[in-house]
Amino acid sequence: MTTIIFGGPIYGHPQAEAVLVVGDSIVHIGSKSECEALASEPKESFNLKGRMLVPAFTDAHTHFVEYAKASILVNLTECKSLPDIRSYLINYRDNLTWKPAWILGGGWNRNTLEQPLLLNRYILDEIWPDTPVALFSRDYHAKLCNSIALKVAGIDVDFPDPAGGAIERDAHGIPTGVLFETATEIMDNYAVPAPDQQIIKAIQSTLGNIYQWGLIGFHSMECKSSADLLQQAQTQGSRFRTCWHFQSQELDLMIDAGLCSYHGDEYFKIGGLKLFGDGSLGSRTAAMFDPYALEDENRGILRYTDEELYNTMQKAARHGYASTIHAIGDRCVRQVIDATLKLKVTPEYASLFHRIEHVQSIRQADIPDLKKSGLFASLQPVHIANDIPMIKKSWPHIQDEVYAFHSMLRAGIPMAFGSDVPIETMNPFLGIYSATQRKYRNEPRQESWTPAESIGVEAAINAYSYGSAMASRSEMIRGKIAKGFLADLIVIEDYRKLEPEYWLDAESLLTMIGGDIVRCNL
Repeated sequence: MTTIIFGGPIYGHPQAEAVLVVGDSIVHIGSKSECEALASEPKESFNLKGRMLVPAFTDAHTHFVEYAKASILVNLTECKSLPDIRSYLINYRDNLTWKPAWILGGGWNRNTLEQPLLLNRYILDEIWPDTPVALFSRDYHAKLCNSIALKVAGIDVDFPDPAGGAIERDAHGIPTGVLFETATEIMDNYAVPAPDQQIIKAIQSTLGNIYQWGLIGFHSMECKSSADLLQQAQTQGSRFRTCWHFQSQELDLMIDAGLCSYHGDEYFKIGGLKLFGDGSLGSRTAAMFDPYALEDENRGILRYTDEELYNTMQKAARHGYASTIHAIGDRCVRQVIDATLKLKVTPEYASLFHRIEHVQSIRQADIPDLKKSGLFASLQPVHIANDIPMIKKSWPHIQDEVYAFHSMLRAGIPMAFGSDVPIETMNPFLGIYSATQRKYRNEPRQESWTPAESIGVEAAINAYSYGSAMASRSEMIRGKIAKGFLADLIVIEDYRKLEPEYWLDAESLLTMIGGDIVRCNL
């Protein structure tokens, strides 16, 4: 297929009139007459009519299969009160079209509840007394289970807290049903997922949303079974690019496979070993140097000692695998920097492409060492819109180091943007608004929060396009409009002529993956 796109600005090429796509690649950028002379027949033309051609976006951090499954599993993200939760769960139970062995899903958020501790196993027991239930919190750092699920897993009053995790207990030491951090993993050995084909159908139906948002791919931070489902969806005709970062418990399996990080093609590529260095802001488990406000004894949960983290990264490195490390609290960020600097000293490990995920807080003094470490920063600006009240509540003393995008950009730290979906929306246009405006709930009437750390629109676009290509070592073939690059393209309005609020309702009018149009609304 040969396509000429003309009639509007070409991102990154202010003098160009048109782009010629042949097959899956961009073969010329220049005048319309040049493109027509080089084009073979038959060809298709698209007149932008003043709209802008932009490199397509890739979400650098998702739990995409979990996001897709939200359409068939419990999804409590819109529930703001205990009555909302109870009503939703009853309705979900009464309208199930198949009989699941376990009730799974998540989305609950105690931070929105007036009496958060009342969200416990007893609510679930009322609705599912005989079926095990395990529901992730919105931030995926806690899990709510009913009594039968706890029984199946052997969690009782005498069950100890695992290293790097905690089991919430009442005044009598009885588990409430809420598990934190590594304790959530206990259920993984027992829970029975939904049938594969139902999940594949959910993946396929979810792709329509991402094309509308200008996304042609994503990085998946999920287990191998989820990666297998993504590949099955591709085999059945779904079009998307993905880079899979495997879980810590799968390292030996990957070593046995004899592969390495960033092996694969531009549709499916292996990323790094995904490690959780600490918890989250919402659960107040992100590892901090200073205690949380109003909790003098709480500095969060550091999942690894310094030695354990280094040894785990070194084991992966010996077999050609880089590490992709979740680090939200400033103490954990520093730990990851130190481990990476130490690993970099060994020549055979120096070229490995390590990533640090989230970096929601970093001491200004640590930014030069982050640059020195060579870590690639994978950041999620959409979190800002919802995190501002929690930051003011939990981290009022360090607001100047939270979501320090401008400081990191100024230091020359390479970065990509993503969403952490289903924790937040996958819509990158809202991410662009959040990164540039930093307003609570992306509400235009709100004041910008710590505006000195805002970045420009082009920097945000680059982080979703070229930055996300860099995040999968694909920067030589994807992520920008350039001759020889894959034709992953989108069409949006010329934002330069519009107010910032344009991004709140923006959509891709044309989305192209490798020269194939998957959405057209021109």
